[in-house]
Amino acid sequence: MPAAEPKEQHTVHRAYLAGFLDPDTVKGDTGYLWVYMPGKSPFRQKPERVAKRNYYYCYERNEQRQFDVEHGLSKMEDAAVPILRRLKGLELTLSADEQMTFAGYVALSHCRVPTAHRNFDRLRSLESAKQLEYLVNNPKELEYLLKRHEEDTGEVIDPEEMRKGLTAGNVVVTQEGRQWSLLMMFALLLPLQELIFRMHWSFVVIGPDDPGFVTSDNPVALFDPRASPMGGIGFASSGQAHFTFPISREICLIAGHEERPQRVSVSPYVTRQFNTAFITRADSQVYAPFREEKIQSLVDRLPKIKPRKGRVLLRKGTVVEE
Repeated sequence: MPAAEPKEQHTVHRAYLAGFLDPDTVKGDTGYLWVYMPGKSPFRQKPERVAKRNYYYCYERNEQRQFDVEHGLSKMEDAAVPILRRLKGLELTLSADEQMTFAGYVALSHCRVPTAHRNFDRLRSLESAKQLEYLVNNPKELEYLLKRHEEDTGEVIDPEEMRKGLTAGNVVVTQEGRQWSLLMMFALLLPLQELIFRMHWSFVVIGPDDPGFVTSDNPVALFDPRASPMGGIGFASSGQAHFTFPISREICLIAGHEERPQRVSVSPYVTRQFNTAFITRADSQVYAPFREEKIQSLVDRLPKIKPRKGRVLLRKGTVVEE
C-alpha cells in the first residue's frame, strides 16, 4: 500500500533545523531547539514540529491536490544531506560538483520560504495592477483585448462599463494561484544556484565556549551596504552584496563577490553580531540552540523592523501600494 502523502510540509528543511539543537537536550539522535516568536515566551520544540504548513507546496489540478512539488523538494534535500552533514562536521573542502549541489540547496532554502513567496505574489500583483492601469488609460487597447476575449470565450464585456468599474473606487489586485508561486520558485532556483556557486565562499566557525549561531524561518539573509534604498537588496545588487546561511550552531556560510578566506574563527562577541543580523531577516520565527532573553527582545521588535506590506490597489485607475 503506497505511503500517505504528507499533509504537514516543512518550509525549512527538518534535517537542517537539527543542526541547531540545544546540546543539553540531545539524547541519541533526538533533541530540542528553542523557538522564538513575537509576543510569546521562548519554548522548546523538536525540529520536526516547527517551520511547517499544511499542504504548503501543493496546488490543485482537475480538482485534485498535487504533491509533485513536495516530492521534488525532497529529492533535492536528499542530494544535499551528505554535504550538509560533512559541513556540520567542519569538513569544509568540497569538490566542484558538491559545491554546485550545495549552492542549489542554499538557493532552495531562499526560494522555498513564505517570505519569498509573498514577494513573488506581490510582484505579480503589481505587474497585473500596472497592466490594468495601462488599459484604463488606453481605451483602444482595452477595447481590442475585450474583443479578443469575446472571440475566444463568447463572453461579452462592455469596455466602458469595465473602465468605469476600474476607476470608480478601489480595486484590490492579488495573485492567488498557488501553482504560479511554485513555478516562480523553480524558475529562480537554477539561475540563483549558478550565481551562488560562482560567489566566494567563507565558513565562519565558533570557538569552544560559544553558545553558537541561530537561524530562522528565512535562513538565507541578504546584505548589501551599497544597495540603493529604492533598488532593494539582492544577490547581485552591488559588488558588496553578500548573504549568510547558518549551517549549524557551530558554522555559518557567508558568500559574496569579494574574495574571502575559506575559514574564519570568531569570538562570541562576533557571533552575537551575526545572530542579531540573522534575527532582523527572520519572517516571524527564530530557532536557537539556547534560551536568551535578548533574542526574545529582538524578535518582539520584528513587526516594527519588518512590517508586512499592505495591499496592491487600483485606486480610481491609478496603482497604489499600501
